[in-house]
Amino acid sequence: MNFPNALTVVRIILAPLVFLSLNNGGIWLKVGLGLFLVGALTDWLDGFFARRHKVVTGFGQFADPVADKLLSGFALAAVAATGFTDIWPVIGIIVRDVVVTSFRFWGLNRGRRILPSRMAKAKTIFELVSLIGIISYIAFGGRVEGFWLGTASLIVVFALAWITGIDYFWKNRELLSGAKSQQIDDRPDRQL
Repeated sequence: MNFPNALTVVRIILAPLVFLSLNNGGIWLKVGLGLFLVGALTDWLDGFFARRHKVVTGFGQFADPVADKLLSGFALAAVAATGFTDIWPVIGIIVRDVVVTSFRFWGLNRGRRILPSRMAKAKTIFELVSLIGIISYIAFGGRVEGFWLGTASLIVVFALAWITGIDYFWKNRELLSGAKSQQIDDRPDRQL
């Protein structure tokens, strides 16, 4: 267990707490916002320390993308459950994340580390910023009625998610044909 992996574990623990806090209302909305911000910070910090100290472990390669998707997935589910966004883009984003993360693990098992593209990183950043905006609006007394910005921003995330998802499969299509890669790329970029 190293520091980046410890931060990943913290993010896994925070994910369901974000959901529970946002669904309890009142002061818990601000707690949920704070927990989500801490989770987003740990996502950046674990990648920073892993790159800086060139620390890549099997646990980190497995758990980091899972932690990222748990944090965003629980937050997405919470904003949909509270009615501040439509549910269909949330379902679409979560389904894409499960499919792409599974494909990346499958690639890793076949000797290929599938790294995120710049567009995929931009999607992740836009998703985090959108969620921070929506959760902040909820936490500081925003009303559901007339709040279209949450759904609009998640439709953009949905579109980026599926464009980048298709790009992952296209760029790594030889894996789908059964060809096994010879080498795993060990670069310590652990972001999904």
